[in-house]
Amino acid sequence: MNDGQQIPPPLAARLASEGRKMLSFGLIGAVNGVVNYAITVGVTLLALAPLALSTNDVALGAAKALGWMVAVSNSYLFNTLFTFAAESGRRLSWPTYGRFVASGTVGLTIEVLSFLFAVRYLPLSLAAIVPIGLAFVANFAMARIFVFSGGR
Repeated sequence: MNDGQQIPPPLAARLASEGRKMLSFGLIGAVNGVVNYAITVGVTLLALAPLALSTNDVALGAAKALGWMVAVSNSYLFNTLFTFAAESGRRLSWPTYGRFVASGTVGLTIEVLSFLFAVRYLPLSLAAIVPIGLAFVANFAMARIFVFSGGR
């Protein structure tokens, strides 16, 4: 755009609305990252360690899966009620939940694969951050397009 051109008002309003949704989605995601961490660590320390299972890969995997599942379920609830309230009508449903979990799984896969790639070329501290940004964009896009499209 030239210096004298401005974004048309309908487009500006749409961009502002999507920006608010992205911010809300990101804040909910950050809170649920803490939920995921707390459950994973809590189960490991409070349940697995006393049973001498804190080094068992299957038990640790189950603790991590539980943390992720609670976090993604919590994320579905809050995104349905707040971020995508207009699109969802604030109604929870099993089909929408299934799509949300599936889209979250795609985001998780993107995060893991991009981390495995990035860690080969970047320092660990940076390689661990880059995939979070990629997964956020993928998760938001999947939620916006396939879960809460507004046309369902």
